[in-house]
Amino acid sequence: MGSDDKNFAVVGKGVKVKDAHEKVTGGIKYGVDMAVQNMAYGKILRSPHAHARIRSIDVSKAAALPGVYAVLTHEEAPDLDWEAAWFNYRGKVLDGIGRFVGDDLAAVAAKSEEIAQRAVELIEVEYEILPHVLDMEEARKPDAPQIRVEGNERDPYVVAWGDVAEGEAEAEVIVDCDIFYESQQYAPLGRNAAIAEWMGDRVTLWTSSQTPSELRDGIHEALGIPLSKIRVMALPCGSSFGQWWSNNFMLITVLLARKAGRPVKIELTNEECMATVKRRHLEHTRGRMGCTKDGRLTFARFDHLIDNGGYGFKDDVGFFCVDMWGKASHGHYAVHGINTNLLTAGCMRGVGDCTLGASVEQVADQLAEKVGLDPIEFRLKNQITGGDDLRMQHSKHNMKGSMKEYIAGIREDLRADWPELFKLSSGGTADILKMGAERFRWSERWAGWGKPNWSEGPRRRAVGVGTGAHVCGVEFEGSTSAVVRINPDGSLKVHCSVGRQGQGSETTQCQVAAEEMGVPLDMVEIETGDTDSCPWSHGSLASNTMYRVGWATRAATQDARRQLLEIAAREHFEVTDPNELDITGGLVHPKGQPDSNSRLSISDVLNIIRSDTLGQTSSITGRPAVPMPPSTTFARQFGAQFVEVEVDVETGQIKLLDYVAAQDSGTVMNPQVLKNQVIGGAICGAGFAIYEHLVFDDQTGAIKNANLLDYKLLRAADFPWNAEVLFHEDYDPVGPFGARGAGESPIAAGISAIHQAVYNATGVWVPLPMTPERVARALGQIQSDAA
Repeated sequence: MGSDDKNFAVVGKGVKVKDAHEKVTGGIKYGVDMAVQNMAYGKILRSPHAHARIRSIDVSKAAALPGVYAVLTHEEAPDLDWEAAWFNYRGKVLDGIGRFVGDDLAAVAAKSEEIAQRAVELIEVEYEILPHVLDMEEARKPDAPQIRVEGNERDPYVVAWGDVAEGEAEAEVIVDCDIFYESQQYAPLGRNAAIAEWMGDRVTLWTSSQTPSELRDGIHEALGIPLSKIRVMALPCGSSFGQWWSNNFMLITVLLARKAGRPVKIELTNEECMATVKRRHLEHTRGRMGCTKDGRLTFARFDHLIDNGGYGFKDDVGFFCVDMWGKASHGHYAVHGINTNLLTAGCMRGVGDCTLGASVEQVADQLAEKVGLDPIEFRLKNQITGGDDLRMQHSKHNMKGSMKEYIAGIREDLRADWPELFKLSSGGTADILKMGAERFRWSERWAGWGKPNWSEGPRRRAVGVGTGAHVCGVEFEGSTSAVVRINPDGSLKVHCSVGRQGQGSETTQCQVAAEEMGVPLDMVEIETGDTDSCPWSHGSLASNTMYRVGWATRAATQDARRQLLEIAAREHFEVTDPNELDITGGLVHPKGQPDSNSRLSISDVLNIIRSDTLGQTSSITGRPAVPMPPSTTFARQFGAQFVEVEVDVETGQIKLLDYVAAQDSGTVMNPQVLKNQVIGGAICGAGFAIYEHLVFDDQTGAIKNANLLDYKLLRAADFPWNAEVLFHEDYDPVGPFGARGAGESPIAAGISAIHQAVYNATGVWVPLPMTPERVARALGQIQSDAA
């Protein structure tokens, strides 16, 4: 698809989000706000042990408690296996084994939450305590306690090209790394709840979720009932960052409601949200990179471990840093997913690129220092540009035959509009690095590697830059579609399965439809969460929403528009070619003549008595006419961020003083929404860099800081109030009006920028997160080895 050759009416405008009034007045409904008639309340019995099997369970006292409607145990849920999106959960709903402290074991439905909690406490359980393992390296050993029937370790996910031995021989400078990453918690400021109601053999589930289609699939997989009998009503999430996709407590709610014979609501406490659902992986990188004396990368080799906890099943953390740094002629990256008896781990915003990506950035910085290049020069020399090969080629594994055979099998009319596969179609870091450096005044403020640009007493200031990349949605697990309906009054309704966790999808999808149809934005509304009306989509994960769902929304609108103009051409304008017509401001008119006296409203077109049907057109429904190209084979998003920090070398305290974030996500659909995305990602990354990490009990793996008092989050005052966001709009040939994804590259770029800046202020690479204690210890102010 070529670039759009018209001035946009809606695209690129900073219109207010459609749910703004609901949010500021408290009218928006989240999962915890929902209620239905005759509803019972559920509570979950949780494992007190890291690894234990139920020998016997006696629920008689709980069942006899007045006000109790049902008690659900593993004995009533045999062999109910299910799998969440991207292997964030794989296992049974309940199987009588606790695989971490806080694991789901049984549930009670009662007249009130208080009665349900009391009933849970009355359940008598005899446990067989099983050996447990909390450390990834220990879990890899042949004699380690086995957590899953498949074993503790997945086969490695490998990305390799060239000959690493040859690249090592070419290298004149080599840097090794051994880096450990703590586990970040999603720490949602809004809790979640699920309500399930059965009507005969059909179930409806209300819950906050980013992935309504995937959640419906999970219920189908576990219960074996047809998808046509399952309805998910996905509600807004508030902040989620990947936590509220499809979660096991939601399936427990469905089973408990069926047994109770009435609707059941399970509402999680804040501690349950933080200690029983999921978290970011603990991760460990060992690797090396090498370059020539002039700074050209020759090879990269990284071996990366991820801790999946009890039920995660991932072997791939989505490490698109491989692409960003893919100019190296030789590379080998291997990721190993390992299960332990810790809380299940899964995808959190920027998965992989916050960790393995941060390792690659740190090693690249160390190489740059050794060869005497500043970090921007080194990145400009070694990071991907348009037309370069993409190293992360997931979809090649799904091709039938060779690349040549695959390309030959694509319909010619589709192939003409597709970019070259397995090469970067648009974007890169070069322009945003240059743009950001100029606005940040980098050349004035950069004092050199490991050198502060200002000092007074114990305080040191320095600058840093980091880059991040991520995918723009994925094609595996299912296609993405949308439906656009034109109503008799000329208004539009978009039906697409996306999440509403603050990223503005309810607004930007409407902007896509309004622009394509040629109607005012206030004539477009959207349904995002009802699986009975929204076609299948991944939802809002892997930066899928703007790129893939936006493409589907535009394609569906094009189809609806085509049908409308065919009717108008035949019945009113008496032209043979509908392409001779256009729509502006909701009025159909001859192309190039928006003020023509023959113009007609969309409503009037739909209410014309048609010559073929002898009646009006009640509505028009549009759907994508062709499949979307496989986006992982060509599309990426990029961020570059610049920060000035102040470090107190006596106390270890870090302050963020100034911040510039430059983003290349193609055409900016809504600058206010995208700015919110970029700053939100930067703040989340800053938290991971300097504060956030879960603390696990050394003996049991129980989480010790599962609350917002003990788990340190950045506050508004911790981030520069005047942070700037810059956009470079490198038009994408496939995305809607040239737009690409945006949600995850900003968090990756911010982590590396802050890490580098602290090094430049102190001369020491401090382990992440760079808490005051860790900074002080790295600088020799604390002698103890305690974290």
